[in-house]
Amino acid sequence: MRSAIVTGASRNIGLAIARRLLRDGWNVCLSSRDASALEAAARSLDGGDTVRWVAGDVGNEADVARLVGDVEHAWGGVDAVVNNAGIRAHGPVESLSLSDWNAVLSTVMTGAFLLSRATLPNMRERGWGRIVNIAGMSGQSGAANRAPVVAAKSGLIGLTKACAHEADGRGVTVNAVSPGLINTQRRPELGDMSVAQQHYKSLGEQGNPVGRIGTVDDIAAMVAYLCSDDAGYITGQVIAVNGGAYM
Repeated sequence: MRSAIVTGASRNIGLAIARRLLRDGWNVCLSSRDASALEAAARSLDGGDTVRWVAGDVGNEADVARLVGDVEHAWGGVDAVVNNAGIRAHGPVESLSLSDWNAVLSTVMTGAFLLSRATLPNMRERGWGRIVNIAGMSGQSGAANRAPVVAAKSGLIGLTKACAHEADGRGVTVNAVSPGLINTQRRPELGDMSVAQQHYKSLGEQGNPVGRIGTVDDIAAMVAYLCSDDAGYITGQVIAVNGGAYM
């Protein structure tokens, strides 16, 4: 049975990806900073010995080593990594602090780098592996008032392509999935959910040719495909899952 690490997995897209991979027969280790939320998420999957969770900061080298080591000890190796962890910092560039900037890049970019560095060599040695980075439409199109997120997601696309070249034809693929607007549960401090849902509904109807907002399962399905044997001839690509909002 193959084993995957999914970061940012306590909720929303990350949890949906973990659930889909588990359904497809994977061992899955969930990771995020929030230990209590992570434990509840893992329990909700009801996967027995096929589910683990390790709390930590993916931007921290020691935490990443502990995460990878836990999976290798439990299941013998890491066959897939889904770099989904991310945080947001919104506002005009002149209003953003250096700590805002560093926090976003540490989680999105440094986290993906550290996990790729920790797992890619062993994937190459075993002759099979998958790395899937969750980028974002703003990393392709740009967006106002989101400079750290745009920069991090754009950089993640570059990291995807660099690592795809370094996989070196040894059965390892590295790709990015770029979600559009996805209907996710937001943290209470970010605003009232009912207002957000109405906003999402309006954008989903007007903002793309498909005429609806995306779901977390839309993203999970694409990630599951890229992690499968069927996707062995796809690497270095940015797969847009955005309803056609950005082509």
